[in-house]
Amino acid sequence: MDAAERLFAERGVDAVSLRTINAEAGYSVAALHYHFATRDGLIRALLARAQPPMLERRTQMTAELSALPDPPLEKIAQALVRPMSVGLLDRRAGASRLRFLARLYFDRSPYMASMLEESVELFLPLLRRALPGFDDHTLKRRWTFASELAARALANAQTLHENAGSRGKLRAAELERFLQELENFIVGGLRAPIEKEQQ
Repeated sequence: MDAAERLFAERGVDAVSLRTINAEAGYSVAALHYHFATRDGLIRALLARAQPPMLERRTQMTAELSALPDPPLEKIAQALVRPMSVGLLDRRAGASRLRFLARLYFDRSPYMASMLEESVELFLPLLRRALPGFDDHTLKRRWTFASELAARALANAQTLHENAGSRGKLRAAELERFLQELENFIVGGLRAPIEKEQQ
């Protein structure tokens, strides 16, 4: 599963054969067929392993925000970013797991087709209360921007860390600064004034 996750993240689901995954993992050609039957079975097993911790954290955070009469925009951004970062420091699979999910998301895979819609529906009531001067169309568009930015940034956190001049692996304190900066950037984008159309 780790080999499949890594290869799918690097090349995309359609570009990796089950034979390639078996070879990478050091198993016989029949191993994946035995355990998962099909590519679909393998992808669903990978999603079942990757998504629950993230979705549980998101559910907890949004439930807490829903109980507030005026949820702070900063906390809404955290409820987007923090669940995606669950397990990111796991040296064995954290970054590759997130890159696998991001790859499915950006490839518009049918496995992730409902994820953005679910995110918009979950967060829209919170955004309406935090940004009452914005219409739903603007809020949905900006939330889509924020979601895509968060997924891309977190999937490439190690590379972005290195490109900023840091050496070595991303550690807990550095990840925390990275998450705070990402959240602040998202808040700024969500709050940005709407440009008036030029006459």
